[in-house]
Amino acid sequence: MTNKEIAQQLGISAATLSLIINHKPGVSEAKRQEVFAELKNRGYAHIIKQVNILNDTTHNIGFIIYKKDGAILDQYPFFLLLLEIFAQQISQHGYHMVLHTIDERNNISIPIQQLQNSDLAGGIIFATEMTEKDMEQFLTLPFPIVALDNEFITLNCDTVAINNRMGTFQVIKHLVEKNHKHIGYFKCKNEISSFKQRTYGYQNALAHYDIFFNENDIIPVSFTVEGSFKDIDAYLKQKGEIPTAFVCDDDIIASGAIRAFQLHGYHIPEDIAIIGFNNRPMCQEITPTLTSVDVQKNALVTESVQLLLKRIENSLYCNQKYAIKILTECQLIIRQSS
Repeated sequence: MTNKEIAQQLGISAATLSLIINHKPGVSEAKRQEVFAELKNRGYAHIIKQVNILNDTTHNIGFIIYKKDGAILDQYPFFLLLLEIFAQQISQHGYHMVLHTIDERNNISIPIQQLQNSDLAGGIIFATEMTEKDMEQFLTLPFPIVALDNEFITLNCDTVAINNRMGTFQVIKHLVEKNHKHIGYFKCKNEISSFKQRTYGYQNALAHYDIFFNENDIIPVSFTVEGSFKDIDAYLKQKGEIPTAFVCDDDIIASGAIRAFQLHGYHIPEDIAIIGFNNRPMCQEITPTLTSVDVQKNALVTESVQLLLKRIENSLYCNQKYAIKILTECQLIIRQSS
């Protein structure tokens, strides 16, 4: 019996059967296993190609973590929240995750050369700490790649990033509705793309609501709870006029801010409103609980996976010369601190 006739018996197309028995991507893992079971029941197991797909690198997708100095990723590695979602999603399409870490504090030429020589089907690079110059060396890889958590607005590369400006705009809108007219910003000393975009969003929102912007209201602080606490404690000891509300680059900074203000006798939110970003689990453990901008983690992974698979499996997308850039939405989660 021909494969076409077998496919007809199973109620699927010959093309779908070919993808399944040859372990090719493009079919969900659930469907693949269903057809395998049916083939065995009907005595057609011999048509299933016997390969070890774990050793077939064309079924592997790289998840590449790039650390520039580790100032952000070593402290609170956001990518750990995404890895499990990523592995689950690509497995549904017949792929396996291969984890790569590239650290500028070591010799990066070797791991980059290994990527150049690899036979990966594609890759997603976690680009939080990367600059555009850092990204350029990945644009010549022999497989499609999507940069995650960085816009790279001047580069012709596919990206999926958080709409950070949308997030801080929502924060300012909320504070304006609470009648705040003097709003400050605790900015991380470590400048990464996401933090820069959040600062732009803060400044643009102030302009939108005709609120005066004072450069002195942007205070650089460290990206740790203890470091931000010490920096904000020193700021408050100056005893000058301060804003009635503060936006923070991250929940980590907001946590240190709450502790510092409470030490100086401020009540939150009665005297000072504090709002973070990223909606980390710690937001509900802080007293008072922290208002924060929620980042859609599932959407970040889903969009990056779908974009990469289009490049890998769809010739129409594979041959496109222009980049696709996706921004995922944010949502302000209001709690007690504002």
